[in-house]
Amino acid sequence: MRYFYFLLPLALSIPYVLPAQDYPANPEPGACYIRCPIEEVKEIEKVVTTPSYLQYKVVPAVYKTVEERILVKEASKRFEYVPAVYRDVIDTLLVEEPISKITIHPVVTLDTFETFEIEPAYSRFESRPPLAGCSSPNPADCQVICYVSHPAVTKRIPVKKIVTPPSYSAQKQIGRYKTVRRQVIQTPASYREIEIPAEYATVQKRVLVKNETVDSTLVSPQTREEVYLVRDNGTASESFQWRKIDCKLLDYNILPIYYGLNSDALNGKAKAIIDEKLLTLMQKMPEIRVEINSHTDSRASDDFNLALSERRAKAVVDYLVSRGIKRSRMVYHGYGETQLVNHCANGVNCSDALHGQNRRTEFRVLPH
Repeated sequence: MRYFYFLLPLALSIPYVLPAQDYPANPEPGACYIRCPIEEVKEIEKVVTTPSYLQYKVVPAVYKTVEERILVKEASKRFEYVPAVYRDVIDTLLVEEPISKITIHPVVTLDTFETFEIEPAYSRFESRPPLAGCSSPNPADCQVICYVSHPAVTKRIPVKKIVTPPSYSAQKQIGRYKTVRRQVIQTPASYREIEIPAEYATVQKRVLVKNETVDSTLVSPQTREEVYLVRDNGTASESFQWRKIDCKLLDYNILPIYYGLNSDALNGKAKAIIDEKLLTLMQKMPEIRVEINSHTDSRASDDFNLALSERRAKAVVDYLVSRGIKRSRMVYHGYGETQLVNHCANGVNCSDALHGQNRRTEFRVLPH
């Protein structure tokens, strides 16, 4: 895609006039315009990061306690001269009925990633510096453009996959028993009969009213929205439009942010300035592209300063990308100490204030 910069001074002095269809209709004298593509279409798709599944829990068994009167010694007769002879008997009673014990086997998931293409590959014309030594009064004669291909942009999204689905199993348990000792007649009494009454005991028992069961709850799937860019690769002239822009934005504007010593990290104050000066502009005008440059003073070595300025300019771009601005709308450069604005070069004794004039980050709207 190509962008053009157009400036109409109050008094036109260019002798050569390009065809009318290449310029905005009814331009305002002294105003600046950029040629922009018609806004690209975005699609939003929901991506399932964790599928739905059933979550189980055990509902405990329900018992009731009852009392049962049992015979522990039978009635008999005792004679006055010969008493009855007894023997001991031990009985085993079931006092707690067995249940089927349920064990829950939870779901087993695997953390993995899926790769999605969030911006397709595209190609476009990009401008380069005009030909050196071109003396034509018509800027179009000196124009240099290159057809550049940009690869697709992908994104890895963390997702969970179910390795083993949840389940449960039941195992029959052993009931609880109690032994009861009782006496039975071995030899009855003789002669004069004497009645011996029976003896009873009260035993508490837990009777199963409702066995253990399983209750299930549907765990809803977890999703997230991903934005996909649908790019129109058409080259027809109607796919572009002219937009009026503040001429000052086409020149380099100081972005008054400051970094720590030998650091490219952005603090909260620097991010607030970027939000105010640049993020808001790019959100209001999604068709523009910007250039971000960073410079250092002459202290430290040339190579160190060049690398440091490159990292600082990239830090601004990375922050804007994190706020939703497409990386393809931005270019950045680090110039180190190659473009000083005063005399404070290597070996020159200058104050901190003068060195500070050279430590700057600036931006401009690209004219094409």
